[in-house]
Amino acid sequence: MINPYWELVILLCMINAIFAVSLNLIVGYNGQFSLGHAGFIAIGAYTSGVLTSELGWPLWAAMLAAMGFSAVAAVVIGYPCLRLRGDYLAIATLGFAEIIRIVLLALPAGIFGGPTGMRNVASFADYISTPRALNGAVNLAFTVLFAILLLTSLGWGLWALGGFAEAGVRKRLGVKHIRWAVIAAALLLLGWQWRAALAWLLSTFQFSSAFSAASYDSDQWALFLLFLVILAAILWIVRNYLNSATGRAVIAIREDEVAATNLGVNCTWLKLQNFAFACAMAGLGGAMLAHTLPLFKPQDFNFFKSVDVLLMVVLGGMGSLTGSIVGGVSITLLPEVLRFIGRWRMVIYSLLLVLLMIFRPTGLLGTAEVGQLFRRRWTRPPKRPAQGPGGAELAAEAGDA
Repeated sequence: MINPYWELVILLCMINAIFAVSLNLIVGYNGQFSLGHAGFIAIGAYTSGVLTSELGWPLWAAMLAAMGFSAVAAVVIGYPCLRLRGDYLAIATLGFAEIIRIVLLALPAGIFGGPTGMRNVASFADYISTPRALNGAVNLAFTVLFAILLLTSLGWGLWALGGFAEAGVRKRLGVKHIRWAVIAAALLLLGWQWRAALAWLLSTFQFSSAFSAASYDSDQWALFLLFLVILAAILWIVRNYLNSATGRAVIAIREDEVAATNLGVNCTWLKLQNFAFACAMAGLGGAMLAHTLPLFKPQDFNFFKSVDVLLMVVLGGMGSLTGSIVGGVSITLLPEVLRFIGRWRMVIYSLLLVLLMIFRPTGLLGTAEVGQLFRRRWTRPPKRPAQGPGGAELAAEAGDA
């Protein structure tokens, strides 16, 4: 069973991935610059929290209501603001998010918690009930799965980091084999601190004699499965939306709004529709956040929260759903992985982001998806048939004809 601290981190990774996917629809696929995403997350969180704790609504109904309230708020602010472009739109959405935060501070503290936040919101675990006999085996399977996923991700991340370093250094200094130097340095550091690394791994996944007894009373696997299903459903819906005629029109607006208008696309309506759809997903993520954290307050949804979500999109790659997931997971994990450094943690974290933007300005994946990466890596172009004597001349004559 994964310990409670890393359980919360994994859940936050999936929630932040939803935030990044929703903002990517606005920034990456529609070309609109929004800095007010934290406001819609706050609307979703407080809507679901108040409806479940004060009015006794079912969880699924409260989450749907959170999506609906966020979408309505998006329409209200989007209709006048989406006529703006660039920095003006960013300032308008930022002002809206600050209005939401200040209103939440002023609402009755007995219901909304006031500046100290809401504490009495039921968590997802209160709504989940699984057979005790099933918990032990499935928790073990999920623990092993996440351990394999973690080690695979660390290996892939190290390989990718070495590739980025080699591309940047070779372009500027002409030095080769930097990737293998980075991998060798990481392995030397791991060998030097192998006891601490092993202790951290055993502590994180709680491989001990008490594992089975504790896991029988835990619904951790069901919580992970629920979040994975929600994230997968959102990705499936967004992917089909982007491949539809409406999604293609939204992307066309990003490429050239004037040309899209001349082709008969109602740009104002489509931008508003896309904005409301993305903000509804942000509201869903906010509702999930409300039922995951033991405490949330208006200050959690300030300007810096919007910047964090925007950073996830830019880091992963604007216009890439896979990049949104990678960016959301990376921005969530990096501060936690670097926590052992202490006060220098945020300095190293910021330095890594600056270096990444220098050497990889389009983000980790750019506009590529994971399927394209695998096809590009494993699919080879067909070989050209060998030409005999005079074959080149015959091919040239056939081309002229």
